[in-house]
Amino acid sequence: MNKIYLDKNLAALPSQLAELIQNSDTKSEVNKSLDSESNFSYQLTNSKTGDPTLELDGVWIHSRFDPKKEAERFATELPHDGSERIYLLFGAGLGYILPYLLEREKVTIIWMEPHKFFIKEAFQIFDFSKPLLEGKLILITGEGLEDQLSEAVKGKGTHPISFVPHRGSWQWRESDYLKLRHTAEQMFHKKDVNLATLTRFEKIWAKNICYNLPELSKFRPVSDLFGMAEGISIVVCGAGPSLSESIPDLTKYRNQFLLLAVDTALPILTSFGVDPDLIFSVDPQALNSQYLEDYAGDGILIFDPTSTYLSLRLDKGPNKGFVTSSPFPLIGLLERSGDGEIGSVPFGGSVSTNAASLATLMGARSVFLVGQDLSFTKGLAHSKGAVLEERLNYLESRKFRREKHNYKQLFALPQKKVTGNLGETYITNEKMLIFKKWFEDHAKENPWTNLTKFGAKLEGIPHSEFSKEFPDGKDEIEKQKILVDAVRQKIQSKRKEESSFFQKNQLVSEIKSTTEALLEFVTIVKKGLTVSQRIYNQIKLNQINPKTFTEDIKQMDQIDEQVSGKKGLNEILSLGIQRVILTITEGYDDQLTLEEKENPRLAVAKKSLLLYEGLYTSVQSTKRMLTKSLYRML
Repeated sequence: MNKIYLDKNLAALPSQLAELIQNSDTKSEVNKSLDSESNFSYQLTNSKTGDPTLELDGVWIHSRFDPKKEAERFATELPHDGSERIYLLFGAGLGYILPYLLEREKVTIIWMEPHKFFIKEAFQIFDFSKPLLEGKLILITGEGLEDQLSEAVKGKGTHPISFVPHRGSWQWRESDYLKLRHTAEQMFHKKDVNLATLTRFEKIWAKNICYNLPELSKFRPVSDLFGMAEGISIVVCGAGPSLSESIPDLTKYRNQFLLLAVDTALPILTSFGVDPDLIFSVDPQALNSQYLEDYAGDGILIFDPTSTYLSLRLDKGPNKGFVTSSPFPLIGLLERSGDGEIGSVPFGGSVSTNAASLATLMGARSVFLVGQDLSFTKGLAHSKGAVLEERLNYLESRKFRREKHNYKQLFALPQKKVTGNLGETYITNEKMLIFKKWFEDHAKENPWTNLTKFGAKLEGIPHSEFSKEFPDGKDEIEKQKILVDAVRQKIQSKRKEESSFFQKNQLVSEIKSTTEALLEFVTIVKKGLTVSQRIYNQIKLNQINPKTFTEDIKQMDQIDEQVSGKKGLNEILSLGIQRVILTITEGYDDQLTLEEKENPRLAVAKKSLLLYEGLYTSVQSTKRMLTKSLYRML
């Protein structure tokens, strides 16, 4: 064992990670394992070849005879064609396989390890300091494994990934290492869904924010609602398949809670005579405006700036209320015209996650979830009475029935199984599992209780029934009714405040200055587009004139510097060119041809060309949309 190796390896790690490994206590660490109930100590022993090996609970982590040869044989079985690749190791024992993988070119090795004593022992056998410093070897251990893994694969989006379980470690503690694999699968599924969403809706989000500005200037900030519901309960109503089953309870106990419904649940609730107090709208697609169409109740709209602009232009429907902030820079135009903070609501990927977060921010004593199935309960993709289902009344024909549509919804993504609150099994998919995990990850800091009749069990969130949470006693009902009515009145009075939170003149000024800046910026961008096209053509046709090529490169550098100096504008424009940004920063080179991928110089030139094409298109469209909104405000 070599203490010099240990010190060098630890010095190559971030200080917090090095300290974690240095101070790892084998006994306490292993006892925290899910399937560990007894203390144990271990002792490294020499194999027949003299290399250290280890036996734990009767399992040999490495060969008793020749651990290096065993590792080399396993390494030769792993794919390697000379291209960029990631090896994701779920355990590596004492690290014998790592030198054989590290000697390969264009590979990144990510070692996920739940038991830090393995890492500490491996650090005393091998010197990994160079690959650790270079980022060729990445360690993932301790808390926040999913976040660590997400950071580790950043910029390597198109690299093929080989999952590599270490046999000895898995034989010793399979459940611990299986959990690592599930974490990795969950992270990659979530990343794929998020990237697909980002690239699919990039232009729609930008369009909605621009077109919503005139109407949103008349809204109140959602921060007005924060802390307003202290002492009362809020029921957050999703549109899961079991929502209709909860209608009797929602009706019976309606006076004892504030009802915050997602927009997709609104037609179902109103068809049964249940009117929500607040209606949360997030989805950017035009279809979502139909959930609000013809609504004539007293519910107040909570509106995300990226939601479809059609919702705020309905002849009938809620078109006044409270606006949330947004992570997209375009919202800065509205924020700078306000008298304070708009207020951010944590976003988990669906309107239900936003609504649940808002209920907590409002300071509710208890937050109850209803219609949060996160599964295809009873074979249904959505609750009966939803707008999507009603639209099928106009689409049905002999060859297309609503049952066929429901079937297509069920199989749009690979099916997964999930356990219900009574141990029953439901069918779900990867997208809903992301939302399920979001609720579970945020359960500790939120006072949530699940009252959904059927569907997936949310770990860490207690499941209950309306009858157990809301009393039937006349005096208690009256007391709760008075408290809830008082909060309703506060919300209504806030919404109707005469003094505007957003200053119209200031917003007009912000939009004007931005459109003027974009008009100037487009000249630089167009010049960059011309030069980058010229550079690309010279490389592609292999007709490089040294003198003119050098001049073009020099000119391109100057243009790049000018463009990068317009930080504010670039942030605004970035929303509409996410696919291009991912191509450049994350390695998602789906826009590059095989010829471009094989020629590094041509690939760089193509990415520069894509950037300026994207910027030019985004400048033109953003300027046009902001100008339209400006005309509507004047």
